[in-house]
Amino acid sequence: MSKAQLLRGKTGILGLLVLLAAVSFSACKKDYYHDSGLQSGKYAGSSFEYLQSKPYFFDSIATIVQLAGLEKVLRDSSVTFFAPTDHTVKQVMDDINRSRYENFQDSVTLADVPGEVWQKYLSRYIFRDKYMLKDVPRFLYSQQDLYPGMNLESWQGYVMKLGVLFSDYNGTRDVGPRKLLLIDVGSLETPNNIVGNVASSDMQTRNGIVHVLDDEHSFGFDSRSFSRLVEEYLK
Repeated sequence: MSKAQLLRGKTGILGLLVLLAAVSFSACKKDYYHDSGLQSGKYAGSSFEYLQSKPYFFDSIATIVQLAGLEKVLRDSSVTFFAPTDHTVKQVMDDINRSRYENFQDSVTLADVPGEVWQKYLSRYIFRDKYMLKDVPRFLYSQQDLYPGMNLESWQGYVMKLGVLFSDYNGTRDVGPRKLLLIDVGSLETPNNIVGNVASSDMQTRNGIVHVLDDEHSFGFDSRSFSRLVEEYLK
């Protein structure tokens, strides 16, 4: 083979590699934008419709909202909802049914739990008006006199606290990510101070704000209290 033929062969191979790389880059770029996109932080429907649009996370929660008689609130009222996930619901229902199995009782479903029980606990996650992370004051465990967060009555008057935890970054104080907290107070004289951590905040719906609590959250903040009340109603 002559040098000219060898050169043409190398050039052809190089051109093919460049073409394949270009096609691969184009495909990756298209897939990236198709799969990921940008999070706008807004949803055109109501807060209840937002829950319905995410059945993997909120299918059971949406059902509980209906059982609790709170669907209209999340559809029409201007409210902030700290949404527990279905994982949280599964945990508490598993606990209830495990106890019932040990006591030779039939298992129960979401629909078997009385609506007033769901309403009592779920309403603790709902607040009148809209509160985004930027609207909530700072909270610091060790300096609550200085950074107390804000006490707020939930939908049925139960006292809760909203607060934002600041964090440091690269040795600089208070410039890192900020985390929104929802804290069960109950009584101002003898507060429960059970903390719920927000995993995702500031989803703006047509009528309100939805914050999502992390999967480690216990439904009702005190799942044992919730379970006891369920059992009392089912006797």
